[in-house]
Amino acid sequence: MNQELLSICIPTRNRAGYLRDLLTAFARQVRDGQLGPEAVVFYFSDNASDDATPEVIREFAGQVPQSVYHRNPANIGGDNNILHVRTLGRGQYLWVLGDDELLADNALVNLLQLLRQARPGLVLAYGPGYDLRIRAPQVFADFRAYAQECVRANVHALAEHSLISCNIYRADCYDFDFARETLPTHYPQLYGMIRPLFKRRAAVVLPGFPIIIMRETPAAAVDGLWVSDLDAVWIGYFKWLRDELQLPELDPNAPSRHARQAMIRKMFRHPFRFLATNWRSLFAPAAYLFVFNRLFRPRK
Repeated sequence: MNQELLSICIPTRNRAGYLRDLLTAFARQVRDGQLGPEAVVFYFSDNASDDATPEVIREFAGQVPQSVYHRNPANIGGDNNILHVRTLGRGQYLWVLGDDELLADNALVNLLQLLRQARPGLVLAYGPGYDLRIRAPQVFADFRAYAQECVRANVHALAEHSLISCNIYRADCYDFDFARETLPTHYPQLYGMIRPLFKRRAAVVLPGFPIIIMRETPAAAVDGLWVSDLDAVWIGYFKWLRDELQLPELDPNAPSRHARQAMIRKMFRHPFRFLATNWRSLFAPAAYLFVFNRLFRPRK
């Protein structure tokens, strides 16, 4: 098989229903766009699922033959699986995509056209429901230029794109060894991507069309998979990012303050809507610690 333009790498475990929604949309867009293996190939790393995940992937492969399925013999952990699935992709561009995302209409054809025409280092796929506050479409000379605009307009955007699905990057803009070293940070994919992006001065693109649509309640919340002190993770990452990009105006605490204020607004302006959206979290003990840390734990 020749090298494809885009490798879509999907780590998954025990989310057959969510995965089916995503793959149904992909199958339709591959068929409608008549996209062959020279354009896109799908790679799956099944982290020892014990639900219908293998059957869902087999059904998809029956419709989209350019599919590669790998199954881990045992659960290697979510972050390890995210790093592993990236090693399967052989394309010029890589997109590690969460199994619980939804796909915007015409997203795949539009994305492939953008990659062919612009050849950027990174395409940022924010959900259309996110208040980005940065003009799109727009091309930034490199990641530092993008980070500067985030500091000016919406510093939280630097945290929002920490979601794995938000980043479609050129394969040569990734340092796997450095990503592996930073595995305990919960964001190894960001560390491994941003350093080579910045060193290569690769362009960053905000597209003028939607690519993914975030679920109102992501699967991680339903599964109870919470990083209870996410703000501490953010602060460590943003301290590194400030130094790596030589961007002293980046305040490592600013994204957490923004998120805290947004949470308070949602909780008190629309309490019933907040509870309706997050009711599953009532059964996840780590969610209570997450909320406590975000609202009450002082930061330095």
